[in-house]
Amino acid sequence: MKVAITGKPGIGKTTACIKIYEALKNKIAIAGFITKEIRAGKERVGFEIIELNSDFNVKLAEKKDGYPKVGKYRVYVENIDMISKRIEDYMKAELIIIDEVGPMELKSREFVRSVEKLVNSDKDVILTIHYKLNHPLLNDIRSKFDVVTLDYRNRDKIVREVIEGIDSRRKS
Repeated sequence: MKVAITGKPGIGKTTACIKIYEALKNKIAIAGFITKEIRAGKERVGFEIIELNSDFNVKLAEKKDGYPKVGKYRVYVENIDMISKRIEDYMKAELIIIDEVGPMELKSREFVRSVEKLVNSDKDVILTIHYKLNHPLLNDIRSKFDVVTLDYRNRDKIVREVIEGIDSRRKS
């Protein structure tokens, strides 16, 4: 099962990944990461990548001078490269969750190469992808994966369907 979850910012893509992980983590081997906001009070000041099965996390971006930039955020390509190397180890799991394949992560050539391997593997993979971005890797994902767009009405249903789909593949 290959699913790409997309939707507007704040709709619940990361939450969907967490719910899928929580529902399946005691049934199958899952590897991957989520991306979370870093906040100072009510202000979003950056993003971090948090691995699902360990304490490993790295800063993805923060409001700071420097390059490369995506919007007002300086992107730490060296940290994305670091997580990209770990994606190779994720291939040992039954399900890989990558949240997210978006403009910040795509600044890393290593990340693009690692995700290309996942896309072309026979593994069950759940990705979250940027809503509108036009990029060769995202276009490849859109052509090879079941793409589901989250909205406020369907997000719980989609999470249930993905969990049930992976569960039923496991039992067959």
